[in-house]
Amino acid sequence: MYKDGHRGVALLLMVPLTGLFGIIGFGMTILAVVVCRLPDLDHDYGWLPHRGLTHTIWFAVGAGAVTTAGLYLGFIGLPIEIPAWPLALLAGTTVFLGIVSHLIADALTVGRGDHAIRPFQPLSSEQLIFGLVRSNSRIWNVALLVGGIGAQILALGMFYRPF
Repeated sequence: MYKDGHRGVALLLMVPLTGLFGIIGFGMTILAVVVCRLPDLDHDYGWLPHRGLTHTIWFAVGAGAVTTAGLYLGFIGLPIEIPAWPLALLAGTTVFLGIVSHLIADALTVGRGDHAIRPFQPLSSEQLIFGLVRSNSRIWNVALLVGGIGAQILALGMFYRPF
């Protein structure tokens, strides 16, 4: 999946949270979209195999945990009192969901062998492949992005103006 497709899947995955929490959920959505391409940092480092460690649930859990711990420590050091633990946990969970959205988007693509994701490796080498679209399909990448934007707009609208 390309950038637009990854962003679209993140937007779609976060729709229920936007619908439940309104602007707070939408803020979570923005964070998920920002981090959704983090697993592809393996493109930048030759020693990281593509769709390897960074494309596992363990990477998502680790990134969420580091975010939670880092923000918690930062928040408790502030000169004002804020609900540090809930805010840090909310952000860490959002980072986790943003990375999971990346795994889902990659699983939608046609890929075998080195192009398949193995989200539970090294515990399991089972591949997660839905094989519905080609990763370079401009139509699908744009459709996912446009669909995600539209779904977010609808979710916000329903939260603030229920029928």
